[in-house]
Amino acid sequence: MKSPLTLAICLLGIGTVGALSEPPRDPPRGPYRAPLLPRLEMLRVLGAGQRSLVTDYYWLQAIQAAGRGGESQDPTRYLDLFYYADLITDLDPQFHKVYAYAGNAIPTNLGRETWVNTVEARKILEKGVKVFPEDADLRLFLAYNLSYYFGEHAAAAEHLRIAATLPNTSKFVPEFATRMLAFNRRFDTALAMVEMFRDNETDPEMRQMFEERAADIRLEQVLVKVDDAIAAFKKREGRMPQTMSELVAQGDLPSIPADPMGGYIGFDPDGKSWSSNRRTRLRPPEFDKELAKEQQQQQQQQQSPQPDQHDAHNTP
Repeated sequence: MKSPLTLAICLLGIGTVGALSEPPRDPPRGPYRAPLLPRLEMLRVLGAGQRSLVTDYYWLQAIQAAGRGGESQDPTRYLDLFYYADLITDLDPQFHKVYAYAGNAIPTNLGRETWVNTVEARKILEKGVKVFPEDADLRLFLAYNLSYYFGEHAAAAEHLRIAATLPNTSKFVPEFATRMLAFNRRFDTALAMVEMFRDNETDPEMRQMFEERAADIRLEQVLVKVDDAIAAFKKREGRMPQTMSELVAQGDLPSIPADPMGGYIGFDPDGKSWSSNRRTRLRPPEFDKELAKEQQQQQQQQQSPQPDQHDAHNTP
């Protein structure tokens, strides 16, 4: 049993920590300022021998900060959670649940898929993956963050590739991983992965799913070549090609591409290539959303009335 002196010293240390820490605040508070927290070095000195107690204290503070943020509509309402989580994981890098909780809670949607505080969430998740490199869930969360918020699909694909090979990973991770790898034109890696899972799978339905994904990857490989040919033609000619034969005649394609799914390959007037047997592409969902948004903006710019050059020169 601890002596009264040891207990008193412990309580004094915790009291000092609490006194030097700013308690969770009620947002909004005007211009954002980070919560006042003791320096890590000082906490390590004061909490020597009681690290778990000090860490749990700040974990409770972090939960309170998140709870108060949930009652607010301020864009910075979950930013306090980042600073608490960062401090907690410095004190105890093995505090696993903090990475997943904070990394997913910090991003804030302002409406219409306008997200803020994503950089802070990324920092926490990257920190967690560095400490737990074989944690499939943390890699999955980080991959989503990188792909959805930052458009860093190649980095996301690599995290998914690793996550798909880790033990006890979710069954949908290989599907997501091969989709991202194909989107980043890592077709050989995507095919090797899906064939490995297919060959090791005993469930007939799952084997069939992997067979279909392999066909999707081979199709995407063909469609990407058509996309590149269309882009090259448009850049050179200043217009969209009319037919696949025109792409062949101009040397942008060596021949009419064969559909690995048994149908035929075509493309829309806006340049989107497709298979008659499969209209969907192996792309992240947010990519098509961004593409549609860009096309809508371009159409609006083309439809907006342009100022008359003659009138502009004669305007007093």
